[in-house]
Amino acid sequence: MKISLKAVICGVALVAMGSLAFAGFAKPEDAIRYRQAVMTVIGQHFGLIAAVVKGQSPYSKDEVERNAAVLRTMSELSWEAVMVPGSDKGDTTLSDRAMKEPDKFMVAAQQFESAVQKLEQSAKSGDLEAVKAQFGEVAKSCKACHSTYRKN
Repeated sequence: MKISLKAVICGVALVAMGSLAFAGFAKPEDAIRYRQAVMTVIGQHFGLIAAVVKGQSPYSKDEVERNAAVLRTMSELSWEAVMVPGSDKGDTTLSDRAMKEPDKFMVAAQQFESAVQKLEQSAKSGDLEAVKAQFGEVAKSCKACHSTYRKN
């Protein structure tokens, strides 16, 4: 597990460095791949916490806390890549509605970020019931954004 966690941290660092070069998305496809990579990492770590919340994996405060920290970092990275012209076309599930409603999209993104920050705080507390409750709030924010800004 430690090796895969180190790999994720390295990946997060590389993605973060890539976000500094946002203006450098040479093609819409670059922004699409970036977003997809971020969402894949979010999905993986959210799934690891979900397994604990559902009782499918044993609770480990340290593991949940690490996964929540990765979620928080990733939740702050991808939003600029959404607004790259043309990145709502091609091999993507992003709806063109995000481009048409950038302010509303960013409100949804900020709600997700806030929910994830609270999940991380819950994870640090070691209170599994608080983690479960906040996990539900994060899931709601995911669903709200996906139902509005994701192609079916």
